[in-house]
Amino acid sequence: MLLRLFSLLLLTLTGLAISGCRDSVLEPDEPVSLSFWHVYGAQTDSPMNKLVEQFNNTVGKKKGVVVNVTSLSNSTAMHFPLVAAAKGEPGAGLLPDIFVAYPKTVLAIGSERFMDWNKALRTETVQSYVPSFVQEGSIDGRLIMLPVAKSSSALFVNSGIFEKFAAEKGFTYDDLLTWEGMFRVAEAYYQWSGGKAFFKYDDWLHYSMVNMASFGKELFKNGSIDFDSPQFAKIWKQLAKAAASGHVCMLNGYSTTAMMTGEAICGVGSIASILYFKDRVTFPDNTHMPLHLSILPVPYFTEGEPLAIQRGSGLCVPKSTEKKEKAASVFAEWLTAEENNLPFVMAAGYMPVQNSAFERIRDPKNIVSPTPNAEKLYTTVNRIRDGYHFWIPPYFDSYGELEKKFCEEQMKIFARYRALYSGKKPSEEVLDAMFKEFRSVME
Repeated sequence: MLLRLFSLLLLTLTGLAISGCRDSVLEPDEPVSLSFWHVYGAQTDSPMNKLVEQFNNTVGKKKGVVVNVTSLSNSTAMHFPLVAAAKGEPGAGLLPDIFVAYPKTVLAIGSERFMDWNKALRTETVQSYVPSFVQEGSIDGRLIMLPVAKSSSALFVNSGIFEKFAAEKGFTYDDLLTWEGMFRVAEAYYQWSGGKAFFKYDDWLHYSMVNMASFGKELFKNGSIDFDSPQFAKIWKQLAKAAASGHVCMLNGYSTTAMMTGEAICGVGSIASILYFKDRVTFPDNTHMPLHLSILPVPYFTEGEPLAIQRGSGLCVPKSTEKKEKAASVFAEWLTAEENNLPFVMAAGYMPVQNSAFERIRDPKNIVSPTPNAEKLYTTVNRIRDGYHFWIPPYFDSYGELEKKFCEEQMKIFARYRALYSGKKPSEEVLDAMFKEFRSVME
């Protein structure tokens, strides 16, 4: 009897050992299909799409996981359909199985509705990521947004035009390292060019947030803008003065477009913007010139600390079946492995997420990218890492709506005053009136 019980126990343990050696959830003969929404590259030429295809043909095929890219857009445009799908709005469809999103999207949907990557991935995998990247993707101790490709901001300059102008007027690239210098140069360029704007900023809320942080202050107090802060009044009025005078490009869209159409010769945007620059500028009269870029850190006020925003969406998985969550984990671990992640981020203009890969981009020999400006870009990234501090924006439930309103209302005010003061210098009384008007529409 004892021998029989021992034999049964041995068979049970052996069976458990065997089942533990294989994946009991995923089956190659019955692959799991995952829908995937992302923001990396144009629909026809996306480095992420190529990576997904590589995964499907290798590890995905072996494990029984098929990832299907069903939507590709930018993060701003993707925010609203994701939130609509989560709320079950008519015609919105279903949430994808995997998508990339910023914290504002996750908070709008509800962080409790997402899988915790800390539990889904091996501990050593999570520990291999750059700590600040993990911090940015965590909410209440749960890793909701897995770092896949992180970004910062940079100042892109049309060097062909800038160097000609700078040589005539006595400026250098060093003048573009501070906001005091940027505003002086922008005024001189307006006069030199016959009334053209000098620069554009992709996200005007970032301008205010980062510069407030550089002064050791926070733009938001209890989820609202701190209009009583003298630091905020100072940095906002500096920008308002330049905008009303015509020195700032206020067209809708991204600075890459403004620079490629000659509406501005400088632009502040994500380092991933490098992927969207073409090799020439096409002016409104259909004349052309080659576009040669110089890339600098984003300016800061001399009284403040040099800060660089840490940004970039994370990989999110809504809670689902055990099988789909396991499949998503297999894809995520493969996607963030150094040998796959590093070539991808360089092709897309981002920073890698693993500590080891993050160190490798310090060596120019490791910079392999289809982008001819890649070495310039990663030289600037390393310059930011060494001379600036990365700063993570605060996020709260109403952040997305506030960001949209902030940018729209600010641009309306700037445009209205530009019609009155373009080419002139608005007085301090006018700037006070602009600030008061902005406060009234935001509060």
